[in-house]
Amino acid sequence: MRYLFLIVIVVLGFGCRSLPKNNNPINDSQSAEVVLNEEEQRKFNYYFYEGNRYKALNETNKSFMYFAEALKIDSTCSSCAYELSRFLVANENLDEAEVLMDRAVRHSPDNRFYINLYSRILQANKKGEKAVEVSEKLLTIDDSSVEDLYFVSQVKIQNGLYSEAVDVLNIIEGQIGVNESLIFEKVQLYLENDEIQKAEDELLSLVNKYPGNNDFKIILGDFYLENGDLRKAYQQYENVFKEEPENGKVLFSLSNYYLESGDTTQFKSYLMEGFRSENIVFDNKFRRFIPYLSGKDIAENPLKKDDFQRIYEILIEKHPYQTEVYASYSEYLKSEGEEKKAKSILEKSLELDASQPELWQEYLFLISSLEDNELLKNKSSEAVIFFPEVPLFRLFQGISFFQTGDTVQSICILKKGLELSTDNPGLKQRFHAYLGDFYYSVDSVVKSFEQYEKALDIDENDVMVLNNYSYYLSVIGKELDKAERMSAKTIEIEPGNSTFLDTYAWILFKKGQFQEAKFIIERAIDNMKQPSAVIIEHYGDILFKNGDVHGALQQWEKALELPDHSKVLSRKIDEKRYIDEE
Repeated sequence: MRYLFLIVIVVLGFGCRSLPKNNNPINDSQSAEVVLNEEEQRKFNYYFYEGNRYKALNETNKSFMYFAEALKIDSTCSSCAYELSRFLVANENLDEAEVLMDRAVRHSPDNRFYINLYSRILQANKKGEKAVEVSEKLLTIDDSSVEDLYFVSQVKIQNGLYSEAVDVLNIIEGQIGVNESLIFEKVQLYLENDEIQKAEDELLSLVNKYPGNNDFKIILGDFYLENGDLRKAYQQYENVFKEEPENGKVLFSLSNYYLESGDTTQFKSYLMEGFRSENIVFDNKFRRFIPYLSGKDIAENPLKKDDFQRIYEILIEKHPYQTEVYASYSEYLKSEGEEKKAKSILEKSLELDASQPELWQEYLFLISSLEDNELLKNKSSEAVIFFPEVPLFRLFQGISFFQTGDTVQSICILKKGLELSTDNPGLKQRFHAYLGDFYYSVDSVVKSFEQYEKALDIDENDVMVLNNYSYYLSVIGKELDKAERMSAKTIEIEPGNSTFLDTYAWILFKKGQFQEAKFIIERAIDNMKQPSAVIIEHYGDILFKNGDVHGALQQWEKALELPDHSKVLSRKIDEKRYIDEE
C-alpha cells in the first residue's frame, strides 16, 4: 500500500504549491443569476480587477480583501470564491474554503479548476464520499484532460475505491495507449483487491507489448516470486539470464529467488555478482544493500560479517568515487569495534576526493575518539586549509593544539572559529565552553568565567560547563553558593556521575560542610568506573576534616599511586595533615 499512498499524497496533498497553478481560470464573474445595476457593476469591476492586480504582484492579503469585496457585490462570482478559497487553504482555514468552493462549483459546474480544488478540500476535511462525487464531475465535462481523469482515479484510491479507480485508468489507457506507469498502478490496485490474476494479466500484457524489454520480464518474475510461484519466477529470470547474463537486475532477482528457495550459497553468489555488475548504478546497489545492513544484528539475516566486508570491498572497487560508501563502511566498522580500520577507510576516501566536508567531519570525529592528538592537529589544520569558513574544523583544530601543549595558539584558533559560527548557536556554545576551559588553564580566570557565562546563556543545562565552572569557583573560593547551585544541577541531570559528585562534595568541603561533603564524596567513590587520584585525594581531605586522620592517610596513600594527584599530596602524608594546594 506504500506505493499507492505516495501517489495520493503527491496528488492530493495540501499547501500553496499543490493548488492549481492556472492564474486565469474561466472568467464567469457575471453569472446570469445576478443582474447588477450600473453603479454595482462599476464597483464590482474595480474590486475584481484590483484583486487580480494584487494577485499578480504577489500581495495576497490585499488581493484577498478586494476579492472579498467583489464577492459581496456579486455572490455568484465563482472566480472570486475560488481565489478566496485558495488563500484560505494556504492559511489552513479549510472549513470556510469548502463553503466558498461549494458556491463556485454550483455556479460554474464545468470548471475543472474549481472541481479539482473543491474535491481536494473535501478530502482534507474527511468528506471522502463527497470528494469522490465532486471529482466525478470531471468525467462529464467535454474537454476533460488525462490529468483530470488521473485526478479522479487518485481521489477514488484515497477512498479505497480501487476497482473504480482501475476503470478510470482504463479510460486513460484508451486515450494514450498501453503505458507502463498505468499498468504498474493498475497492478498495485488489483493486488490491493486481492485480484492476483488480473494483476498478472496486466503484467503479461506489458511483456507481450514489449517483448524485447527484459526489465518487464524481470518485473513479471518478481511478481511471481512475491506471490509464491517460484517456478514461473525462475522461468522469467532464466529467459533473461540466457539473453543477458550481465544484466544486474536479473542477478539481484535471482539472488532473491534462491533466498526464497533456501539456497543461501547461490543467494550470496548472485547477490555479489549483482554488486559487481557494471550496468547497475551505485544508488540502486546501495538501496539493495541497506536493508541487509540495517538488520545486520538480526539472527535471521542471511548475510554475516564476512559478507558485509566483501560487499563493501566490491562497492569501493566498482565505485571508488562514491563518498557515501566510505562513510557507511566507516560507520559499519565502528559498530564492529574496528575504529582504526574505519579511520583508514576514511583516509582512502579523502585521498581520492578531499572536497567533501562531510567526510572530513566524520574523519576528525573518529580521530578525536581515538585520542590521536598529533594526527588530529595535522588533519584538522589540513581541513581548515580546504574549508577555511567551516567553524567546526577550527574547533577540532583548537582542541588539538591545546591537547598538544600550545594553549595560546588554541585560544586564537577558537576565537576565529567563534567569529565564523554566528549562525549556529549550538556550535557557538561549544566554542565558548572550550574557551572557558582554555582561558582558565592559562590563569585568565576573568576571561574564563566570561566564556562560561556566555556558554550557559545558550545552554543553561550543559553539564560540563556547569561542572567546570562550579569547580573552578570552589578552587578560588568565590561565589560558593552559585557554585553549589550549578553543581547540584549537574547531579540532577546525571546523578551517577562520579566527577560531578566529586565537584559537589568539594564545594561543600570549601563551605565547611564536612559531614555533607563526606556523604557525597562516598557516593562519588561508589560510582567511580576507574580509580581517580583527584577523587580519592579529595576523599582523604574530607575524612581529615571530619576527624578521621587514619582514614585520610589511607586514601592519600592510594591517591599517591595514581597519576594526576596534587603537588602537595606527599607533604600531606609526611605531615599527616590537610594542606591547601594554593
